[in-house]
Amino acid sequence: MGRELAPNQPKSAVLHGPSHSFSSSPAAGSRLVSSPARPPPMPPPSPPRALPLPHFTLPPLAGEDHLFVAALRSHLSSSPPPAAASLSRFLPGLTPLRLAHLLLLLRAPLPPHGLLAALLPSPPPPLPLAILLHSLPPRRSAELLAAVLPSVSPHAFPGLLHHVVLTARLAAGLRPAAAVPALDVLFSACARGKKLSRATLAFRAMRAHGLLPTVESCNVFVSAALRLRRPEIAVAFFREMRRCRISPNVYTANMVMRAFCALGRVADAAQLLDEMSEWGIRRTAASFNTLIAAYFRDKSGVEPALRLKERMESEGLAANEMTYNTILHGLCKEGRMRQANRVVSEMRVKGVTPNTVTYNTLIHGHVTCGDNEAASRVHEEMVKAGVGVDMVTYNALILGLCNEGKIKKAGRLVQELCTAKLEPNASTFSALIVGQCKKQNSERALDLLNAMKKSGFHPNYDTYKIVISTFCQNKDFEGAVDVMKDMLGRCMPPDKALLHEFFEGLSEAKKLHLVEDIRSAANGARFIPPVYYTGDYRTEDEEKRAC
Repeated sequence: MGRELAPNQPKSAVLHGPSHSFSSSPAAGSRLVSSPARPPPMPPPSPPRALPLPHFTLPPLAGEDHLFVAALRSHLSSSPPPAAASLSRFLPGLTPLRLAHLLLLLRAPLPPHGLLAALLPSPPPPLPLAILLHSLPPRRSAELLAAVLPSVSPHAFPGLLHHVVLTARLAAGLRPAAAVPALDVLFSACARGKKLSRATLAFRAMRAHGLLPTVESCNVFVSAALRLRRPEIAVAFFREMRRCRISPNVYTANMVMRAFCALGRVADAAQLLDEMSEWGIRRTAASFNTLIAAYFRDKSGVEPALRLKERMESEGLAANEMTYNTILHGLCKEGRMRQANRVVSEMRVKGVTPNTVTYNTLIHGHVTCGDNEAASRVHEEMVKAGVGVDMVTYNALILGLCNEGKIKKAGRLVQELCTAKLEPNASTFSALIVGQCKKQNSERALDLLNAMKKSGFHPNYDTYKIVISTFCQNKDFEGAVDVMKDMLGRCMPPDKALLHEFFEGLSEAKKLHLVEDIRSAANGARFIPPVYYTGDYRTEDEEKRAC
C-alpha cells in the first residue's frame, strides 16, 4: 500500500467550510408578523470557487529500498547527531523515492540544518524538497529555501511548486483559507530573492486552491518590487491583495503610498492615507513623511506639505527628524532659505536635534543660492554642535568654493579629508573640475578627469561637457576632440548646445579636419547627426528662426 499524506476530505469542506442557511420555520415567521416587511439584505458576493487540494499517494518501499531507508534513519537518529561527512556512504544510493520516505519517517526534533542540506543534491528533487518544507518550521524552511532556490532553474521551478501543492493537503487540514506555511514560505522566499515571476506563480497557485499568504509575506513582495524599481507591480499586487481580502497593515499601506508617489500618482497616495483609518490602520509618521516628500517632488508647493505636517501633529504624531529634513530639502530646493532657517529653529524648540542630514541640506541650499559665507557659518555651527561631518558636507563646501573659482581654499578642504579619515569620491572630483574650468585651466581639469577615472569613478555628462566647453573656449580643439571621443566611447550623446559650440569653434579655427577623428571614433556616427559633419545644421537653424 502507498503512504497517504492526508485522509480523504469532503470537497465542500475544502472549498467553503460549514454552510449556513436562513430559517424558514413557522416559528421564525411568527416573530416577524408585527414588524413591517423589509426586503432581505443582499448576500455578499460569493468568493471564487477554489480548486480542491489534490490527494497524493507515495509509492511504497520494498526490499532493498526499505532496508536502506531504515539504516539511514537509524544513522540520523543517533545521539549525538552524526557529522555531515558521515553521510557520504549513503548519498550515492539515496534516490528521490528513498529520500521522500525517509523525510516522512523522521520525527521531531529533526536533524540539524547542515545534515538536512547535505541530504539534498543540487538541484534538489522536487518531491523530497516539498515534503521537507512541510515538515520544517517556517523559519527553518526559509533558511533552507535561501540555500537551495538559487540552484533551481526557471524551468524546474514550476515542478517544485507543483509538488509543494501536491503535498500541501497534509498541512492545510480543514482550514483551506489559512496560509499553508510551506507555500507561504516559498512565496516569500522567492520575493525576498527578488524573483518576482516565481513569487507570482506561487501566489497564483495558492489563490487557485483557496489558500492565502500572510500579510507579512505580501509585504516582502511589495518591498521587493519597490527595491527593483517596479512600483507599478507593487500597486497591481496591492489591488490583488484587496481583491483576495487580505487585510493590509501599516507597513503595506506605507509601501503602497511610496509606490503611488514613485508613479507620480500623488492624489492616489493621499487617498490611501485617508483610507487607512477605515481599514483599522493607525497612521504613522512614516505615512505622512512619504506624502510630504511627494508634494515637494510633485511641485505642489510648500503649503500642502506644511498643512499635512499640521494634520500629522493634530493626530498626536510628533514630527521627527525625517519630517523636518524632508521639509528642509523641499524649501532649500526652491531657494527659500529664510523659511528653512525658521524650520531648523522650530526643530530645536520641539526638542528635535538637527542631525548630519539637516546641516548638509542647509549647506547645500546656501551653496546653490551662491551664499558660501552662510554655508561656512552652518558648517562651523555643525562642528560646534558635535554633529558628524561626512563627504556630503565637504563636497557641498568644495563645490561652493569652486563655483566662485576659489581653488586654493577648496584644496585646503580636500587636505582636511585625510584628517577626517574621508576619501574623495566622484562628486569631489567633479567639483574640483568645475573649479579649474571656472579658471579656464583646461589642462588641469583634464588631469583631474583622468585621475577621477583612475580612481575608479565614472564622470557624468555634465563633467565631460564643462571640460569640452573649456577646451573650446581656450581654442584648444585637439584637447576638446580627445575628451569628446572619450565621452562618446562611454555612450554619452552630446546635446545640441555642446555640438553647436564644438563645431562652430572648429569652423572658426579652420580645424574642420579634426571632424574626421570624431566621425571615426566609437559612436561618433551614431550619437552625432550627419548634419554636423556636413555643416548643414546652420541651414536648419536659419530655417527654424525664419519660421
